[in-house]
Amino acid sequence: MLMLLIVIASGIFVYFDAKSIGVHKGLIDGFFDLGVGGWTAVTLLLWIIGFPSYLIKRGALKEAAKRERAVTDAQTTTAASPPPGISASAIDALEKLAVLRDRGVLTSEEFEKKKREILA
Repeated sequence: MLMLLIVIASGIFVYFDAKSIGVHKGLIDGFFDLGVGGWTAVTLLLWIIGFPSYLIKRGALKEAAKRERAVTDAQTTTAASPPPGISASAIDALEKLAVLRDRGVLTSEEFEKKKREILA
C-alpha cells in the first residue's frame, strides 16, 4: 500500500513539475523525448525506470525549455519592433508588396523599385 502511494505521488510530482518546466515532445532528442503525459505515464506504469529517468533528464529538459523560450522571446521582440528608421506603415506596405511578388502580380524588378521608393 505504501509503495502504491509513493508511485502515485511520484506521478503527480512528475506531471506538475514537467508542466511547470514546459516539457513537450520534440524538446530533446532521443529515447526520452516525451511530453508531460508520456513522462507521467512512464512514471506510473514503470516507476522503477521512469521516475529515475525523469530525474536524470530533468536538467536537460529544463535547459532545452529555457533555450526554446529565449528563442521564442527573441523572435517575438524582433517581429514586434521595426528596425530603426523604418515606420510600421512602411513595413506593412513592404509585406503587401512581397505578397504580390510571391503571387506573380509584380516582377522582382518592380518589387525592388517599389521597395526603394518606400524606404526612401
